[in-house]
Amino acid sequence: MPGMTPEIPSALSPLVRRIVASNPSAMTGPGTNTYLVGVDEVAVIDPGPDDKLHIDAIIGAATAERVRWVLLTHTHPDHSPGTARLVAATGAEVLAYSKRDSSAKVDRAIGDGDVVNGTEFSIDVLHTPGHVSNHLCFLLTEERFLFTGDTILDGMYSVVARSTGGDMAEYMATLERLRKKRLSRIAPGHGEVIEAPRERIDDYLRHRREREAQILKLIRREGPVRIKAIVANIYVDTPAALLDVAARQVHAHLIKLRSENLVTGRDARSVWTAV
Repeated sequence: MPGMTPEIPSALSPLVRRIVASNPSAMTGPGTNTYLVGVDEVAVIDPGPDDKLHIDAIIGAATAERVRWVLLTHTHPDHSPGTARLVAATGAEVLAYSKRDSSAKVDRAIGDGDVVNGTEFSIDVLHTPGHVSNHLCFLLTEERFLFTGDTILDGMYSVVARSTGGDMAEYMATLERLRKKRLSRIAPGHGEVIEAPRERIDDYLRHRREREAQILKLIRREGPVRIKAIVANIYVDTPAALLDVAARQVHAHLIKLRSENLVTGRDARSVWTAV
């Protein structure tokens, strides 16, 4: 993809540059996006995997003395492990939702309503649970550019799995909240810049609602039914390697439906019945 060559900085705006990590996969797309915000003082959003080549590319683009902050959208293994190597080279302050996460040493916990102020920019912090409970999005106020981590992606839909701390009800509420924001563009954790934010968020909401309706309809018709059978009936075009991910998505939807008293079931291994 143009501008997505691994480890080569790409200017996205006067204040934003992107460096794609060399970790492409079915789950990461072209690779994890690391964003550099600012020129005089730099905030690095998601250093990505612990890869020396990638961290060297970040430092080469920003110069070590200008990197003031590392902002973590969340602490999954494709987004945060490079933090320690980057901090060792720059002395940057690490900001994330919680200081108690062991995957990265966090200097300061931040949350909804906090602001990171650089000499050239201001970044509003948004707590956006759903993909995981500790997820943050960052809004560059000067450009209305939203950095969404794994909450909204380009070219794929975000995974919401109970097994990794996801919550479908919270995720849907987060999407509704972001939909109301005045945004110019979305900078996702994976994939290209999204130039039509409202349309993409609407697509995400529509997709999740349609999937939920499919699941509920199937249970009402075929129930009691197990998750494996739901996946086999609904995810007919999904590659075999991704069926486990599909099962985790279905489970997250079922937990949400159960909270709304529409289905009953215990866990990922039990049968589920419509109420």
